[in-house]
Parts: sequence; C-alpha cells; structure tokens
Amino acid sequence: MDTKEEAAVVQKAIKKWKSDGIIDEALAEKLAADYDDVESNSMVLSTYALIASVSCGLLAFGALVMDEKWIELIRKRFGFSEVFVGIGFILLTIAFVYFSKKRAQKKPDAEAANEAYNITIVLSLAVAIAYIGRSIGYQNGNYAPILLLASASYAGIALYLRSGLLWVTAILGLVGWWAAQTYYWSQGDDYFIGMNYALRMVIFSVLLLLLQTITMRVKTLNTFTSSTKIISWISFLISAWTLSILGNSRSIEVWSDIKQGNLWYWAVGFTVVLIGMIAFAFRKKDPFLRDVTLVFFLINIYTRYFEYFWDKTNKGLFFAILAFSFWWIGKAAEKWWKKSI
Repeated sequence: MDTKEEAAVVQKAIKKWKSDGIIDEALAEKLAADYDDVESNSMVLSTYALIASVSCGLLAFGALVMDEKWIELIRKRFGFSEVFVGIGFILLTIAFVYFSKKRAQKKPDAEAANEAYNITIVLSLAVAIAYIGRSIGYQNGNYAPILLLASASYAGIALYLRSGLLWVTAILGLVGWWAAQTYYWSQGDDYFIGMNYALRMVIFSVLLLLLQTITMRVKTLNTFTSSTKIISWISFLISAWTLSILGNSRSIEVWSDIKQGNLWYWAVGFTVVLIGMIAFAFRKKDPFLRDVTLVFFLINIYTRYFEYFWDKTNKGLFFAILAFSFWWIGKAAEKWWKKSI
C-alpha cells in the first residue's frame, strides 16, 4: 500500500469513527491534522534527500567528466569515434532504464530513492546526445535540433518510468531548445520577431502553462501535472521579473544606457500581474501559487527600491515602512484566507 492509499484509509477510518459517534468533531479534526503533519514531514524529508542525492550526482558528474575529461582520454587512447562513444552511452542509458524499471517494480514505495537513481539516466543520456551532436557538427552551430531530441528522449523515458525528475529535465530541455531555436531563426540577432530573450521566454512560459492544462486532461500525463505546474510558473515569474528590469531592450549594453525610469511601465505591468496572481491563488486556495507569488512580490518590491529609491531615501525609514506594509498585507491575507475556508 503506497502513501496515497494509506492516507485514504486513515481519512476514511476517521470519518467512520466520527459518524458512529466514537469520536467527536474536535478529535476527528485533530487526528486528521496530526496525520497530515506526519505525512508532510515525511515528504519534506524525502524531498530534501532527493535534492541532496541529485546534487551529489551532478557534482560527481562534473568532477569526472568536466574536470578530468576521462571520457575524452579513453576515446583518444583507444581511437574511438564520437559516434561510437555516443552509441555506447545510449546502450548504457537503456541499461539504466531497465534497472530503474525493475527497481520501481520491486520497491514502489521508495519514490525518492527511485527518482534519485534516475539521475544516472539523465547524465548518461546527456553524454550520449552531446557526443552524437558533436559527431554531426551540431548542424553548423545550430544546437536546437539536438536539444529538441534530448527533450523528446527524456519525455519518452519519463512516460515509460513515470518519473517526475526526467519529466522536469525534458521541460528544461524544451526551454533550452526554444532559446537556441529562436536565436538560430533570428540569425544571431538580439531580437526575434521584435522580442528580446526575456520577452520571448515569457511567451514560452505561457505555452508551458498550457502544457500543464494538457497534463491535467490527458490521463497518461496526470502524474506530471504537479511538476509541470511548478516549472511553468517559476519559469514565467523569473522571465517576467527579468522583463520588468530590462524591458524589451535589445541588449545589456543598450539597457545600461537607458534611464531606468523610462522602463517604469514594465515594472508596473509585472506588479499588476503579481497582484492578480495572488488574488487568483487565494480564491483557488492554491498554496504553491500563493507562496511562490508572494516571494516574487517581495523580490519585486526590493527590485523597485534598488532601481528607484536606493540613493534617494533614508534606509531605516524605507525598511520601517516596508515592515509595516508587510504586516498589514499579512493580516489582510489571513482574514481573506479564513473567510474563504
């Protein structure tokens, strides 16, 4: 029985005890809250363990491949071609996928550990595609097809293994493809259809949010709705925040010559979007969207302060006003949240 099934059984038992008069309403709520706390703590611990494992895997990969370049040493020592190395890592990836599937079938409850194991698939497939790309010369500097191939490969394996980690990697690959493809389409120009990188990433993030709705409606993709939602909203907020600073400037050099006050409408637009998102999150009772938007709302306030007021206001007075405003926002949000329950 997995965690979701256990939760359903516990909640059903609590409801049955309450309906039979064995426990009262107050005790039922306390039992449900206590179980939620235990489950939440377990999930947090598992998540941190997964993050630590993935981080160590990435560091190990960087130390072995990027620093010592042992693959290149072996390739040149034995005269292997880049295609040969790419095919070799593809076969290694297939082996990792096979063992990952077996592991998931044997230990279905060890979700964090299973996902941590899948980092081997991410790294081995990345090396395989990189060497195959090098063997064909990246199509005269066009990295987009290789990144699209990588994204499609990760997505396919993610569907087969039901792996959130691989699905997130596929989405990140898709983001990289969009950046490379628009650069190639614009023939190296800073603008693509009149958009700089920040603006075109905002547009692409909106498309990712549409992908989230697809995962909600397609049964085989339901597993990836949560991870798609997280990546999509974070991508959108980071892109929009960057756009609020740079505007649609052609380059950093051009932006540095523009007085920041001339880009005020981008900052106002981002602030309005954040306020709308916060209201939407509270109305929909969406904890993730609420929290991440509030974080970016704070980042937005600090950004605007450093842009417009850093050299013009007393620092102590500014932060005192800021503290009072956040206290007032917190009180208002608490009342709003209680009314919506």
